[in-house]
Amino acid sequence: MIPDEKMGEFTLRFRESLEGFSGLAFNANRRSEVMHASSLEKLRAKLSNFVGRVHPNYFGWDGAYQRFVGVFPGGFHSDDYKSAERNYKEDARKLLEERLPLSSVQSNSGMGEAALAVFRKTNLLSPFEQTRIQALLRSRRADDFVRAAATFTLGDRANGLRSMEHAALEYDVAKWTAISYLPYLWAPTVHMFLKPEVTRDCAERVGHEFQYKYEPALNPSVYESLIDLTHTAKAELEARGALPSDNIDIQSFIWIAGKYE
Repeated sequence: MIPDEKMGEFTLRFRESLEGFSGLAFNANRRSEVMHASSLEKLRAKLSNFVGRVHPNYFGWDGAYQRFVGVFPGGFHSDDYKSAERNYKEDARKLLEERLPLSSVQSNSGMGEAALAVFRKTNLLSPFEQTRIQALLRSRRADDFVRAAATFTLGDRANGLRSMEHAALEYDVAKWTAISYLPYLWAPTVHMFLKPEVTRDCAERVGHEFQYKYEPALNPSVYESLIDLTHTAKAELEARGALPSDNIDIQSFIWIAGKYE
């Protein structure tokens, strides 16, 4: 027996079969057809897609793309898009690279004010979060936080995440926004900024499982699901002829799709 899994209001049920695995998704009012796959992972993806498509807010990747080009007809490379969405984030990225090059962080100290200037360069954090990140970056834990963010950026996500959380907890800013900000700007082809509410809204609209995977706790699996959403968005955009330069563009796309009403 393979244990059932919950996905929002739906239950995913799996069984081994002659073809590998079979399963279905159901809730009190609706159920999928029985689906088959050669592996449990592929079957889970099929059932997740069904659950995503039946969400009442679903409009799919076509709807998300049409929303984006409705706001910015010229796409990612238009002046309107760059002035509204990209340029100020690019300015923050350049400032971070100038004042805190990733390669120098582990041997550096007194980094709090430089990091704070980068946080202040954008409006990605709320005013409340900005106040708390200021307290952290002017504290004795500032260097610990910045070094942990660099550790995360360079690939040791589990230890980096745990160390950032440990440094930020005292200042009530161990939140996904604060945690993901510096890695996103240091390595925007690899990392993504997580603004939870709008990213969950986007995932609902396109039918991605991030809407069910998200939790406020700094769990590495949440971030992995975010990266999967990012990669999926990149592929879907490229299939429609839109060519994002990096995850700065994809984060803007997610924001626009998620804000749709």
